[in-house]
Amino acid sequence: MRHYYSGERVRNADRLAEELEIPGIVLMENAGRGAAELIAERYPSAGKFTILCGPGNNGGDGFVVARRLALLGREPFVIMTRRSADEYAGDAAVAAKAAISCVRAACSEDMSDEDIKAAISNADILVDALLGTGSKGAPHGEAERLINISAEAAHIISLDIPSGIDSDTGEIQGEAVKAELTVTFLAAKTGMGIAPASLYCGEIKISDIGVCPDLVLHGRPDLTGYSSRDIACMSPITPKDIYKGARGSLIVVGGSRNFRGAPLLASLGALRAGCGLVFLAVPAFMTAEASAFLPEAILLPLPDDGAFIRADLLMDALSPHLGKCDAMVLGPGLGRSHDTEVLTALLCNTWDKPLLLDADALRNFKNAEHNIDKHMDNALITPHAGEAAYLLNIGSGEVSSHRMSSCESLAKKFGTVLLKGPNTLIFSGHEKRVIESGGPELAIPGSGDVLSGAIGAFLASGMNPIDAAALGALVHASAGARLGRVNGILARELADNIITGDALNAL
Repeated sequence: MRHYYSGERVRNADRLAEELEIPGIVLMENAGRGAAELIAERYPSAGKFTILCGPGNNGGDGFVVARRLALLGREPFVIMTRRSADEYAGDAAVAAKAAISCVRAACSEDMSDEDIKAAISNADILVDALLGTGSKGAPHGEAERLINISAEAAHIISLDIPSGIDSDTGEIQGEAVKAELTVTFLAAKTGMGIAPASLYCGEIKISDIGVCPDLVLHGRPDLTGYSSRDIACMSPITPKDIYKGARGSLIVVGGSRNFRGAPLLASLGALRAGCGLVFLAVPAFMTAEASAFLPEAILLPLPDDGAFIRADLLMDALSPHLGKCDAMVLGPGLGRSHDTEVLTALLCNTWDKPLLLDADALRNFKNAEHNIDKHMDNALITPHAGEAAYLLNIGSGEVSSHRMSSCESLAKKFGTVLLKGPNTLIFSGHEKRVIESGGPELAIPGSGDVLSGAIGAFLASGMNPIDAAALGALVHASAGARLGRVNGILARELADNIITGDALNAL
């Protein structure tokens, strides 16, 4: 797991460190030295560095890195946004004066765009130390100019955060540096884990500042990151004497004339994730093909009108079986009609066990919300950006640009939310998680159905919603990575490659 903290909390940590009688300039020196050593180790053949130093403490970090690289035998050249070291304040002024005494430096205002481009192209590495965690909104002035020109660099390393990203929300309001490596100080910043900013950070490495993080960072992290390495410790323990009923029972309700595969893939995902029993409740016209595709599932034919499940006869068909089920996945391939809206409201009002709403159930829920009189305490929703936008009455582009606030808004209403997309977010109450695994191989038809089924299996096993969502997303992402390719993957292959903790330990 990786813990992320807001920029304000990290700045407060710096102040707490000074209360421990560690001066700010010592913290800056430690941070810059650690970053320079990490950079030199990572790029052993890089000799020339151009370092962009902004007006604040982030620029101060850059000056320390420049001086330390020079001490390591490299050739740094500093481009600063101030005319002289005297124009810097506090610790940054001390760092600037020390660096300028031993490395080449120039003011960006005295350089043409072509001069700056030449300095960048002549360097092996460009180091971005323009804007730190206190910067908000779109960059402007010399910082904006240098960010634009920096896009031509072959290799970019950012110090603390890539300039132009919001360290708390992950939003980007103007131009931003796109780094291949970010060396951050003391702890990763919250915005670095959230798209779109997460796509600009590259690999994240943490450089210490000479103080133990536990001494100055108190309380719950603002965001916790999970990767495939966490699957084994999160997976339910499987006793040797377990039987299928003890693994949990899941019911999947979905399917319609035009979307027959979705509930099958969800059920397959659930079985591959270790679910003991899967009840597959689909329109009666689907039962023959469903049985042929997945004989391991228990089929529950539901009355239909030739296109959709009939809401008026639903409970007569389901009631004898609901008591045997520990969790429900509602929505894969369900379709959208008056009947499916009534059906969604009916199940939301009557089902009192863990309920995962996905796909068409989300839009049906929104349309039938006025008929739902029960608070969704046991609900978990798994929307992509378009579905989240529909639930929030905003555009999908706004969801993609403001993923944190969108997820927070949904969590207030539904309790637990998994917002799909790059760096999937999972929010529940005060707990916020991000899935650091997963890539473009998951962007295929049916992928979300497999994910819903996997999460449903973990809900049925007794896991709480946020843990079930996190583990489901991790095994789903790990399955995609295991296939070893980006294109040509089928959703059933994702399901077939799901491996949970016990199996991982045996590999």
